[in-house]
Amino acid sequence: MDHLGVLKKAWRITWRYKALWVLGLFAGAGSAGSGGGGSWQAGDDELSPGAGRQIEAWLTDNMVLVVVLAGFLVVLALLFWILSLAAQGGLVWGANEAAEARKPALRTAWGVGFNRWGRTFMINFVLGIPMLVLALVIAPIVITAGVAGFLIGEEAAGLAAIGGLCFALPIVIVLVVAVSVVTGIINPLALRYGVLHDITFGEAIRRGWHDLWGKRGAFVFWLVMLLPGIAAGIIMVLLMLPFLIPAIVMIAGERFAMATGVFLLGGLLMLLPTAIYGTFASSAWTVFFRTMTGMETPSIDTAVQYAPSPPPAGTAAPAAPTLPAEEAPPADE
Repeated sequence: MDHLGVLKKAWRITWRYKALWVLGLFAGAGSAGSGGGGSWQAGDDELSPGAGRQIEAWLTDNMVLVVVLAGFLVVLALLFWILSLAAQGGLVWGANEAAEARKPALRTAWGVGFNRWGRTFMINFVLGIPMLVLALVIAPIVITAGVAGFLIGEEAAGLAAIGGLCFALPIVIVLVVAVSVVTGIINPLALRYGVLHDITFGEAIRRGWHDLWGKRGAFVFWLVMLLPGIAAGIIMVLLMLPFLIPAIVMIAGERFAMATGVFLLGGLLMLLPTAIYGTFASSAWTVFFRTMTGMETPSIDTAVQYAPSPPPAGTAAPAAPTLPAEEAPPADE
């Protein structure tokens, strides 16, 4: 498979149909999770006692405002989650329309996304169960180590934690990476089966699983997609640094309101690259899926590439076929 050609076509779709960036914003941010980058957090000894008392007094005096704001954020997060699932299905449909040389309509794409919302949700939910099981297995180990350390003593807790980590951490890392890779490949394939082939979520997941282990190039393409993902991450970090560094300095100087404003400004700036990369990544998987399943038609460049070549110079052109004597037309008199 021509992976470079797949990426080129995905970029042409992304750049030509900018209306899809709206879907890419929700789909990209909704599927990115909380990974990437670290967060800076000041320790207790880095904040003066006066600043701590001021924050505590403000929270006490404005408790109603804090509760209302927290509820608003919860509702906003729920709404964003609903839109992100609809955007995933709509973006798959939109990229497929663009690959078929048809202009995708944003309203129709949203309609398809909401029409396939339940199917998209179930695909994400079912494929998220293995990671949830791992979390449920790891959590008791961490809690048991913490409780044992609390009952026995601080030094014993440290020794127990170190011993548990040395034993369990390598196994946990291998399992988490393996599950993440497998589900990270099956998910985009199953989503496209569900949206483009209009089949149930169970059958879509089954076909995605079969494609992964049937050596149809899905794992290789997942590796290929790591490169633009890393490049996009580096670009986003570089774009965020002019906002992140001043915000950290402001936090260290206890200018929290200004730091929050700078963070928000940087977050608004990141919306555009997030939308572009979300559109590109989904389009790339759609073009790959079309190629893998035989939906992709040869482009004009491919048709020219495989067109019959002219005869070499000096070679006589083949003569026109002549009719047999009995089939020759009568001569004009």
